Amino acid sequence: MTGPLPTVAATVWSPWHLHLASDARTLADRVVTDVVAPLVAAVGDRPWFFIRYWQAGPHVRLRIGDLDESMFEFVENTLRKRLEAVGELTGEERPVSEADYRAGAARLAADRRGTDREVAELLAPGVHRARYEPEYERYGGELLMPRTERLFQLSSELVAGMLPRLTGSGKRAAVALRATMSAAAALGDTAAQADFYARGLAAWRDAALDNGFPAGYLEQLCRPAAEAGAGARVDPAAHGAFAGWHTALLELARAARRGGGPHPGRIVSSHVHMIHNRLGLGMAEELRTYAWLAGSLPGAVPS
Repeated sequence: MTGPLPTVAATVWSPWHLHLASDARTLADRVVTDVVAPLVAAVGDRPWFFIRYWQAGPHVRLRIGDLDESMFEFVENTLRKRLEAVGELTGEERPVSEADYRAGAARLAADRRGTDREVAELLAPGVHRARYEPEYERYGGELLMPRTERLFQLSSELVAGMLPRLTGSGKRAAVALRATMSAAAALGDTAAQADFYARGLAAWRDAALDNGFPAGYLEQLCRPAAEAGAGARVDPAAHGAFAGWHTALLELARAARRGGGPHPGRIVSSHVHMIHNRLGLGMAEELRTYAWLAGSLPGAVPS
């Protein structure tokens, strides 16, 4: 059955970029758990989400919805105070240099579109007001964007709550694996899931090559993961903490099919990418997720 998509009210977003002195994952983790999480708890039942980003220097992007003027000022002042305290470098966190930033940003900008194709000036650490530009094309159009933003919040809440317990890369990888399986299950049966994993594996392998990862390194990364077939030991339907996220993705996929836009798999893959981002996992680690899962389903590994 087809028909017009139901209208969902759009959120009015207030965006900030919390720029950091180091690209160390531990620092961004700390900003999420010790700056963002307590703040969004304090502002009550308002929509919000975060991502990690690189343009203009390492930072956490925070969006909070439907703030009046007084609450906007409260949020911004709280962010400045908390970030000043939490943003001090500790342990092995090293300051990012102008040269290192530009080298890394140039690689990342090469395959971007729009303003992100240009490497921006490195901004000083601190709280910077920003603009939020929804990626309508990537997420199936303007009508679907409120659903996508709700999914952004769900994954932000999940990751922010889990981060204190994710003390090693293996634990993060396991969470990413579970999340990706729950996402793929929203697309249909085992054949649909296998196709999703195969396409993800091929796309991320190409992206990694384009970003300068040696082919031999990627082979060493992917082959043991594919042979391990880690996903075969996990029940795709046992969503656990990701049950709500899976249900929301299932509803989004159905709405995308009714809307006649991009294939739902493309939209779901973007949500999988964003949960890897929120976990602080990079391109090679996301590729490995797909290698693990492609190895768990017959016919999922592309030729």
